[in-house]
Amino acid sequence: MEENVVEEVRKVFIEACKSSRYFKEDYEVHTGVVEKLSLYLAEKFDANKLIVQLAAILHDIGRIRGNIENHEKYSAKEAERILSELKIEKEIIEKVKECILRHRHQDPKIPESLEAKILKIADAWSHFKKPLEILGFRIRMTGRIEESIKWMKNKLKRDLDFLMKIEDLDIKEIINECKKKYESFLVLLD
Repeated sequence: MEENVVEEVRKVFIEACKSSRYFKEDYEVHTGVVEKLSLYLAEKFDANKLIVQLAAILHDIGRIRGNIENHEKYSAKEAERILSELKIEKEIIEKVKECILRHRHQDPKIPESLEAKILKIADAWSHFKKPLEILGFRIRMTGRIEESIKWMKNKLKRDLDFLMKIEDLDIKEIINECKKKYESFLVLLD
């Protein structure tokens, strides 16, 4: 049952990507990476894998569908709609929505729930996995190369700062990896 639900949700997300003007490759470049990293962290820290995986897949559906500002609110509403149609328990839906609402890094607070914390960590970590591809999205959206490079540098710095604030989970290897990728990114683009 859980695998079928995850597959159905993934299909919905990938279809949304296909109809997006800017984010056709989002699943491969970002959301799929967040899903994989979230599952790794859920396993490592014994979190609810279903909640983490559903939240990871749906966390940016609002952005994909064109609601870029405050996309987490639209994403949470869409997650509720999609998961309700799939007859997912209300308790699971509420926890998925909480994860989605807390994933943005413009809000520097560390989420309370383990699953929301994992999604926020995975989202930050994912930006270090494929920064040039994310930068490419931004350039296509804005048409501004210099501004987009500055935006990406700031995004990575903000994400690294967030990761270094996590004290209750052992993510030292993630922080070290992200530091190296950040330094490489700066060297490449400076």
